[in-house]
Amino acid sequence: MDIVALAAVIGVFGPALFIPITAMVLKHRKDMLKMELEKRRLSNQEVTKQIEALRAEIAQLRETSTQFDMSLQANLENLQERVRHLEQQVEAQTRVQI
Repeated sequence: MDIVALAAVIGVFGPALFIPITAMVLKHRKDMLKMELEKRRLSNQEVTKQIEALRAEIAQLRETSTQFDMSLQANLENLQERVRHLEQQVEAQTRVQI
């Protein structure tokens, strides 16, 4: 007889309890999804900041490399001019001795 009474109570009050419980579960899932999306958004922003920092660093390295290349080129040209000048001096001394 107790089982029949329990079944009757569940039959009467079951649908009335099912709707609010379902609503609470769905609200919880919605809140969890919102939190997950916010976490991903913040993570994406951090990745974007890191990418921008890397781009800036690469640009700075390119600038440094270009300056180094230009300095090296200027030093090479100076050395070539000095060698040319020394060769001319040696040539002139050789002519004087002949």
